[in-house]
Amino acid sequence: MFILYSLNRHLKTQTNVRQLWQWINIIFNKVDDDRRKLLGADRTCAEWLLRNGGQVKWVGVADFLADYNQLPPESTKLYIQEVDASGSSIMHYGFPHFNGCKHIQKVTLHDCGYLYDEALNMLKPIDKTLTNLQVSSCGNITADGLLHLGTLENLKTLVIYDLPYVTNKEKVLSALKQKLPNCNIEYK
Repeated sequence: MFILYSLNRHLKTQTNVRQLWQWINIIFNKVDDDRRKLLGADRTCAEWLLRNGGQVKWVGVADFLADYNQLPPESTKLYIQEVDASGSSIMHYGFPHFNGCKHIQKVTLHDCGYLYDEALNMLKPIDKTLTNLQVSSCGNITADGLLHLGTLENLKTLVIYDLPYVTNKEKVLSALKQKLPNCNIEYK
């Protein structure tokens, strides 16, 4: 009886801790509209990505920026060219940060444990410039999420792999090839 009580208490504590982290991650992903109006889309999008463990590459700059504390002064006008969200805690709540970013050409979504299908549907605001996309090792993405990518008409390269909840890989690949005829799709 004591063992069951201890196990139940332990599981309840783990659930509370998980819910706390979920709540904190939602806050770190939330769009601050006032800050966005003040500093612009690219700056606040970069802050969101860096705050959650991602990286950005600016137009005309060779290296990625991964350290939030190394952001240039707020008065500096820079534009995001590339996003690497590998291993980050980005969630769909933060994807409205992409609204107004007009230079993002490449996005890597690798090992994003908090990413769900609705996030992929929220890439539409950058579809005019987005030419390269990778979605891999994101354990919560399903076939429904991948099918949203068919609206990204300017994609030239799409890399997809290690998505355990995509059970009908051939059907998804066929649908994406039909919707994106000018895109090189690698589905490993």
